[in-house]
Amino acid sequence: MTSPAVPAPGSNIRILRVAAVIVLAWSAVALLLATQGYLTSGGAQPWWRSLGYSFAIFSVWAVLTAPILMAVRRIEASRWSFTQRLAAYAAGVLVVGALHVGLFALVYWPIYNDGGRIPTRWAMGERMFVRNLGTNVIFYAGVVGAGLFLTRRERRLAPVAPDVLRARSRGAVRIVPLDQVDWIEAAGNYAEAHTTAGAVLLDESLASLAARLPADRFARIHRRAIVRLDRIVEVRSLGRGDADVVLSSGPALRLSRRYRDALSALLNGR
Repeated sequence: MTSPAVPAPGSNIRILRVAAVIVLAWSAVALLLATQGYLTSGGAQPWWRSLGYSFAIFSVWAVLTAPILMAVRRIEASRWSFTQRLAAYAAGVLVVGALHVGLFALVYWPIYNDGGRIPTRWAMGERMFVRNLGTNVIFYAGVVGAGLFLTRRERRLAPVAPDVLRARSRGAVRIVPLDQVDWIEAAGNYAEAHTTAGAVLLDESLASLAARLPADRFARIHRRAIVRLDRIVEVRSLGRGDADVVLSSGPALRLSRRYRDALSALLNGR
């Protein structure tokens, strides 16, 4: 029996660092706005009550920050058009706003129900959604902006995808330009590239190639095959959910159901 996978220590440390940054950032915002509210209230407003309410508000934002950042990463990794991405972010305003007031009312209604004058959590949510819509839009835009900055920074720092592959032939290294590759198939611990000049054996596994080939030019269609997208001329249905990918050079390769949706998204986004 195999033991469950254990996350790498480095991964745990990174998660803890991200969580700490999120908590510290929203704590700083809560402290700043609590101070502003205390100084500009125009009347007697207990400091600790003002601070507690601010921390309650922004504790919910701290919970929502990580999911928003993950959503930004997925949207930016998609092949959606600019208009589609913009629509997704716009819809997120209402979704996140509703989640914010819903979670706040669920957790904090017993404390901040105005002495019982707000009778239910639903009533609190309705009141807060309208009153806080403007500030929620601002904070949501800030988190999305941070997510866009981090995503694009990761892209700039990511290693550049290769323009060539290296094959070994009788002790010599042969350079294979990606432009000549039609498709690649697994060959044990190696991979075989099918090119316009014939097949060559690559000193690298298919899994390794799938991780580093440019995702806008190559796609995995089977556990044993990667194809170049602009070589695909047809996805031929075989019935019962099965299909073949037909290449311009002639081969018809089996499309695994596991990779069918991803390939369809890539082809529709071309």
